[in-house]
Amino acid sequence: MRNTKYILIILTIICLLPALAKAEKPKKNVLYLNSYHQGYRWSDSILEGIRSVLDTSEFKIDLQIEYMDAKKYNYVDVTGMLVRLYKEKFIHEKFDVILVSDNDAFTFASQYRDQLFPDVPLVFCGVNDLEKRELKQGNVTGIVEVFDLLQTLDVALNMYPDKKRMVVVGDSSTAGAAIKRQVEAIMPFFADKLKAQYWTDMSLLTVLDKVESLPEDTFLFFIPYYQVLDGRFFTAEEVVQAIYERTNVPIYTAWDFLLGHGAVGGRLLSGYQHGRQAAELVLKILKGAKPDDIPVVMKPTGDYLFDYKVMQRLGLDEDLLPENSRIINAPKAFYELPKELFWTIIISFALLFLVMVFLLLAMSERRKVERKIKDQLAFQETLMDTVPQLVSWKDANGRYLGTNRAFAEFFGFQHSDDVVKKSSGEVMRDPDYVKWSIDADQAVLHARNAFRKVRRKLMNARGEPAWIEINKVPISDQAGNVVGVLSTAENITKERNLEKQLLQSQKMEAIGTLAGGIAHDFNNILTSIINSTELAVSDVEPNSVTSKDLRRVLKAARRGGRVVKQILAFSRPSTEGFRPTDMGSVISEVLGLMESSMPGNIAVKSSIADTLSPVFADPTQIHQVAMNLCTNAFHALRSTGGTIEVRVDQFELTGSDADMLGLPEGEYVRMVIEDNGPGIPPEIIDKIFDPFFSTKDKTEGTGLGLAVVHGIIHGHKGGLQVSPRPGGGTTFAIYLPKGDEAHQDQPHSDGIRSATGVRILFVEDDEDQLHTTPRLLETMGCIVTATAEPGEAAILVENKPHNFDLVITDYDMPGVSGTQLASRLARIDEDLPIILVSGREDAATAAIGLPNIRRVIIKPYDKNNLSDAINSVLNKE
Repeated sequence: MRNTKYILIILTIICLLPALAKAEKPKKNVLYLNSYHQGYRWSDSILEGIRSVLDTSEFKIDLQIEYMDAKKYNYVDVTGMLVRLYKEKFIHEKFDVILVSDNDAFTFASQYRDQLFPDVPLVFCGVNDLEKRELKQGNVTGIVEVFDLLQTLDVALNMYPDKKRMVVVGDSSTAGAAIKRQVEAIMPFFADKLKAQYWTDMSLLTVLDKVESLPEDTFLFFIPYYQVLDGRFFTAEEVVQAIYERTNVPIYTAWDFLLGHGAVGGRLLSGYQHGRQAAELVLKILKGAKPDDIPVVMKPTGDYLFDYKVMQRLGLDEDLLPENSRIINAPKAFYELPKELFWTIIISFALLFLVMVFLLLAMSERRKVERKIKDQLAFQETLMDTVPQLVSWKDANGRYLGTNRAFAEFFGFQHSDDVVKKSSGEVMRDPDYVKWSIDADQAVLHARNAFRKVRRKLMNARGEPAWIEINKVPISDQAGNVVGVLSTAENITKERNLEKQLLQSQKMEAIGTLAGGIAHDFNNILTSIINSTELAVSDVEPNSVTSKDLRRVLKAARRGGRVVKQILAFSRPSTEGFRPTDMGSVISEVLGLMESSMPGNIAVKSSIADTLSPVFADPTQIHQVAMNLCTNAFHALRSTGGTIEVRVDQFELTGSDADMLGLPEGEYVRMVIEDNGPGIPPEIIDKIFDPFFSTKDKTEGTGLGLAVVHGIIHGHKGGLQVSPRPGGGTTFAIYLPKGDEAHQDQPHSDGIRSATGVRILFVEDDEDQLHTTPRLLETMGCIVTATAEPGEAAILVENKPHNFDLVITDYDMPGVSGTQLASRLARIDEDLPIILVSGREDAATAAIGLPNIRRVIIKPYDKNNLSDAINSVLNKE
């Protein structure tokens, strides 16, 4: 009987085997290549979506999952290893479909599919910024990860119409770069509303530091990326959560797995839905469809999702959200509470309401009084905050009872309440001013002495020196007792700086007027000496004692001419040699000269920016400025040794910095020369630019160096700032305005033509030069007609208009000036070239607008100067 039972069971199983075999699902092998790693929410959601479709399909699918870890490790670094691994691992495997998620896996599979998976269909998902050429490989289809940034930005601007800037936070990984390109493609639609800024590959600490100080017109758009800090991996959720905890600006994103970690929301992509769509494409291929016949899905997807907690923190109104929006973390509605609890709450509210009504009736009069007091206090606070002066009041113990906004901001506080109950030492950083302020408060309290219009220097909140004009008066109670001190102060830093600049300008103008007044006569004398000496040298034996004496006279006269030019340089610098100039090249030349002559105990360091805008300047004058400042630094260090540091860079001058220097806001080329020497004593800092002021020995300096520097920089429309160097020493900063394309190089002559046979009309009222200069010109081979009368010169040209090749005339002549003569000659013969000669630097300015004046020569001049000028003018004919 038992054997019969076993036999029946065996027969039943044998009969069922064909049915079981027939019911078994066809087996398929699918390789799923994930760009990232297990535990990454986006990838995990995609995998869940894939499994939800494949596990319920008509196939028995063996899903082989491989993770590339491209978020943690550089894609380029691991590619070779993965190729070798997969060759060995899948050498005996045959897959029906290769499914990849995100850019790195798609790039890897596209690049190596012929080696690893030849002829196997490829389905992709999660790929950003797909290019059409990537589909030309054939046998491929998939889902493009297109997030709807356009809709998200519309929502953001609807919630915050005042937002003007979007900061995109991400990395430069393959996916990060692709997403960035998608963002950049959308931004032109918001060109008149938003400006985008990209924070790429910043460390988490740097990002957290920067988001704390973002302006209110900014919001963030977060791209998922990983961070490594002290060997620990921070997930994208942890990164956005950390940013959320450190900033007050809204954070938007396009991926739903970041919701609940600090993001407001937006139109968000679902990794789960993305995976389901990709799996459905896989099933179509397994059923026989060709990948190339299945269109690639490229439409934006996503649902509107928002975080209630974040919206509450930012004060966002739910009515501003789009229709069909879903909100997470929202509290349950009151009607979902248990019925007993609901009615208990309602009755309690009713009782509280009745009590409140009685309280309101009882306190109505009191509220009227309080409202009136508050209105008065609000008006007083508004009035105080509109006063530009620094206003504060203290109690008898020296503690602040209140301040206005100007006072709080001057000393580095955001609100007036931050100053209340603090002492002077806790508010101000200047110990000398704190001591004076405490002593002044005590004098006001005990002696009832008022302080009025007292000027004091102190350090402001940024550590910069400032000047204020202070008034202090006692505060009395109703009984007449002094209970505190009221202080008002006016920030006069700008006015004081302008006053110093005005005094310096007036001083320089006075000296310039004096120097310009004597320059003409002195240069005339030097010109006669130089010309007469040159003639005399040619009349004696070259190596005789007399010739040597005359050459010493010539050398001394030329040195005198240079002294006059130097005196004029700091009062009325010439712009004759101005041209587009590379500051870096000029300073490099100066540094080369300095380094070769520096003793071993002084080091010269330099930092010159690679790309500098040219400045419209005289290279010789800039060379002189740099050399003077470096020489002064050397003199400060020669006894103790030290370091001279020179820096040249581009600098944007704005706000108070521009006002301090008296310059318009804009871009400048900055040269900084600093040393770590003993520094400049404060008591002489205001005198160092005065002409002839010097702390050096008579044999070491004339006191003109810094005066010349000041004059040259002023002539270049630049700014000069001197300040003590932290740790000891002095810093000089020079700002020159960036040049423009209007300043072009002047053309140069190709060669020098001989002056022999040149017919020159020479006009000069100085008797000595009238006799010497024509003789000097004749030694050069010129044919010279000389006259002291401008009127006679005009008649000579008018009677014989083609009898002269060139006119050389003095500028300062009685009756008719050189420029007036040039105007008259232009009417007679506009092609007759003129060389204007003067002992004044402003002759060049006077010659502007007279095209027949081809050259201006500043006295004193010699034979070489005349020869160069004549040849230069004639070669341009």
